[in-house]
Amino acid sequence: MRRHPLFAVIALLLASCVTVEPPPNPRGSIKPGQRLIVMVLQSPGPWIVADPDSKAETAMKVLPLGTFLQGIQEDRINDLSKEIQPYLPRPRYDQAVEAALIAALKAAHDGPVQTSAEAGIAPLQRKEWNAASDQLDWRRKYYFTESDRPSPRDYSKLLSLDDAVVLEVNLSFGLEPDEQDRTLPLLSAASRAYRADTTRMLWSREERLSDTTSSTTLSEFRAEPAQLTDRLYALSLPLAAKIAAGLAQDAGLIPAPPPILAEPAPATTFVNGAAPDISTAPLVAPPAAPAVEPSTAPAPATDGPPAERAPAPPEQPQVSPSH
Repeated sequence: MRRHPLFAVIALLLASCVTVEPPPNPRGSIKPGQRLIVMVLQSPGPWIVADPDSKAETAMKVLPLGTFLQGIQEDRINDLSKEIQPYLPRPRYDQAVEAALIAALKAAHDGPVQTSAEAGIAPLQRKEWNAASDQLDWRRKYYFTESDRPSPRDYSKLLSLDDAVVLEVNLSFGLEPDEQDRTLPLLSAASRAYRADTTRMLWSREERLSDTTSSTTLSEFRAEPAQLTDRLYALSLPLAAKIAAGLAQDAGLIPAPPPILAEPAPATTFVNGAAPDISTAPLVAPPAAPAVEPSTAPAPATDGPPAERAPAPPEQPQVSPSH
């Protein structure tokens, strides 16, 4: 595999000791029964990393002189991404991830879990919270926000959210090569939980999922963009499950109580796949009791034998007296 000289520079710089601020401790930061608002905010365009050397972008963020080297790499990736973008449809992976994430969190948290609309956040406000000139500007403003840097989204301005914790998921999509130089569909999310009344970060985590079964090249994806879209949509549900599981474990969420099951309904006989309509069913009289045949058994015995009648004497013929 071709190696860029930049890797040699990175290897030397990585040998130096770098101090990274530890993430906040989220244990117990979301109280039992507390309202949780979920917002999944998507990048305005794909992030296409075609060169394996460009995967050094993440490593360069923590290095001395990293800003300069990172800028060179990111500008090159951004130019390629904009070149590919017209070939791709305008997918809504954010909707698929958000629906699955809310369903998973409702099972993991005993408090209300709401969308931004259910929480009363106006669509215009949500749009302003995700404004960016292109995907590179979006990544710099939202995806790589650090814990010591103020959030670009100030939730404390909305007093109606003061009691809640806001879970924002910054969703990026595109392509990235692996160690075998395969161009793999990648769906990644930088998730952060904030206390709404102060916009203080409570939890932060990044999740990345790639389709390792893909063998399609960048040129083939450009010719048939639906293949990329379908593969990225297939990653939406498992990505949402990983985000929910990570938050539930790190914050120590209390699961919602199981639903109360009602008594089972009496069995219904279905005719041709449908239940009978009781309101239109004809009234049927109950079957008449069966007729009882006269008994041929002998009469029950009594205390004494029945009285016997003497047979009547034969009638004597009348004889006239003789003279």
